[in-house]
Amino acid sequence: MEDHDPELIPERILGVQRLEDLFNHKGYLICQATGNKIYDFEQVTAVFIPLSTTKDQVMVVQRDYAVEFLQSYLSFLHSC
Repeated sequence: MEDHDPELIPERILGVQRLEDLFNHKGYLICQATGNKIYDFEQVTAVFIPLSTTKDQVMVVQRDYAVEFLQSYLSFLHSC
């Protein structure tokens, strides 16, 4: 099993907190799958894309599109 930075999980929690702060400030987040505004934070899925063993990119996807978004993203990565 690969060693992971023990700070990564707290960084992910902070990433979600930053999304929530942005949501509270603007009143919505933009879905990366559809481009639509998400007005209900309960509909937000945070997708963490690993950029390295110590850094992630967090993306917001509306809950109903999360599986399709991930499948599409993984298919894209596999084809590269």
